[in-house]
Amino acid sequence: MTRTQNIIRVLSKKGICSRKQAVGLVKNGRIKINGRTIFDPGKQINSRDKILLDNKPLAEKRKRYILFHKPKGYVTTRQDELGRKTVYDLLENMDDWLFPVGRLDQDSEGLLIFTNDTAFGDRLTDPKNNVPRTYEVLIDGVITEEDLESIRKGTEIGRGETTRPATIKILNQDSSSTYVKITLTEGKNREIRRLFESLEKKVIRLIRIQFGHYKLDNIPVGMWHEIKTNNS
Repeated sequence: MTRTQNIIRVLSKKGICSRKQAVGLVKNGRIKINGRTIFDPGKQINSRDKILLDNKPLAEKRKRYILFHKPKGYVTTRQDELGRKTVYDLLENMDDWLFPVGRLDQDSEGLLIFTNDTAFGDRLTDPKNNVPRTYEVLIDGVITEEDLESIRKGTEIGRGETTRPATIKILNQDSSSTYVKITLTEGKNREIRRLFESLEKKVIRLIRIQFGHYKLDNIPVGMWHEIKTNNS
């Protein structure tokens, strides 16, 4: 039996566009399946079906992988209803549709990976794969051995969620602040900020320096470079 997939998912997985954009393509009558125009975003197709976009066969998009140094003050979304600056403002010369692999909140900085390879993105973000994410974090106040032990074992951060055990190392500390390096294997929403809030500590600065094998290294703030992977 041939497995079927939703047309929206197929367009997204091929790197043609986002799922939201794919819905627009279908509703605007730009997609044909086996010679017939469809308007239903829920349409199921299989591998034998022939898809046309604007009466042309789908061109297989070249897989792209971008390492980007996100500055503070930008949100990780294509458009923002509050009119805030988005990371796409700094990727405006990028012709292809690319999505971020995971996110960084507006006040966070550092490594963001962009791609049009959905399978690659899923592998990096799926919690069962235990892909490490490493951050350098400046904390207001002194981190105690008890705090470190809680982080290493995993701690409750509210909303019924508990962090997985993490690795953490103090890089520098004085009487008013602590600079740490911390590695997590899960990407809960605002996890690091919530983790330190649960210990009654405020995050002053948060920089992601590594995601899986991919490192921020010397990419200038607001800039990006393209890499090759085994997937490309």
